[in-house]
Amino acid sequence: MPRTPRMRSSRCAHQAAAVLGTAAGALLLFTGSASAHVRVFSEGAKEGSAATLRFRVPSEKPDATTVRVDVTLPAGVTCTGSPPVPGWTAEEIPASGSRTAHLVWTATAGNELTPDQHRDFEVRVGPLPKKPSIAFDVAQTYSDGSVASWNQPPTGVKAPEFPAPVLVLDATAADAEKARRDMSALPMPAPTATATPAEAAGQQETGVAPWLRWAAAGAVALSAGAIVVVHRRTVHDTTGAVRR
Repeated sequence: MPRTPRMRSSRCAHQAAAVLGTAAGALLLFTGSASAHVRVFSEGAKEGSAATLRFRVPSEKPDATTVRVDVTLPAGVTCTGSPPVPGWTAEEIPASGSRTAHLVWTATAGNELTPDQHRDFEVRVGPLPKKPSIAFDVAQTYSDGSVASWNQPPTGVKAPEFPAPVLVLDATAADAEKARRDMSALPMPAPTATATPAEAAGQQETGVAPWLRWAAAGAVALSAGAIVVVHRRTVHDTTGAVRR
């Protein structure tokens, strides 16, 4: 049975829907895996102003729970308070020597973060330093004793496995800084071959490219060979005539 234009149109529509569905599924999968990182948020945060930081911590391991969260405050960020988190105890450890202050939340029995769960931990801080962005170091401890250290800085286009949560204060400056970092991470082009000083001097003296000199030499050699062949034939012919 021949296919009508309407049947062909319906088939194309079904194929397009299948492609869109596959693309949407891939996008959701990518979004889910990319968002499964420790992140920091702050509404209206800006340089030189106090702010409330909210750290969102997901529990990623399928066979363990999150029992402890340790947030290190970078230099220039001072804690002024921490709202209570139900089922978790909070402790502020002040700066000591070269180590900056940090806050530690520990889960009480029965309140650990199970796989695929997440929880927000808030910190009130004083005036933020004048920087385009601020990176934090977060250590996440699981019930099996393993620790996920979210402190890896960006190294280029490819994102690290455990990136440090970053609070952006000046989006324009932060984007410019990222662009410079990405450019510096690109491989340098291979150097091109250049003529040595002696070769360059020879070319300047003769004013003829090297390949032309080789071509001229080849032509001279061919001419010389032709002269020898002609000479031999002449001698042979002359000798034969004398003998006869």
